[in-house]
Amino acid sequence: MAKLQNLVLLKNKKGQSVVEYILLLAVLSSLSFALYNSTRFKSFIKGDVGFFDSIRKRMEYSYRYGRELNADVEYDSAMEFSYGDNKHDTYYNKQENSSRFFAGQDAYP
Repeated sequence: MAKLQNLVLLKNKKGQSVVEYILLLAVLSSLSFALYNSTRFKSFIKGDVGFFDSIRKRMEYSYRYGRELNADVEYDSAMEFSYGDNKHDTYYNKQENSSRFFAGQDAYP
């Protein structure tokens, strides 16, 4: 009787999807582990010259000035600013030679 029950359990396909998911997880984890340990990937994301450094610089500039960093301008010179004059990039547009803010033509009563 016990042999008959084991035979019925082996013919059942209820556990096939679980096994497939476990195998898929094993393949994906081995691929990600191999990618993470490769020298090419590490040089792509490393500190001062990598991909994430350029993202960090863009985010710092856009957070400070409220607009995207121009690709033609060097980062260090773009980050130098003085709050004492109206030449701050958030306030003054150098290309149009005007302020980004507006006011009414007539004085307030």
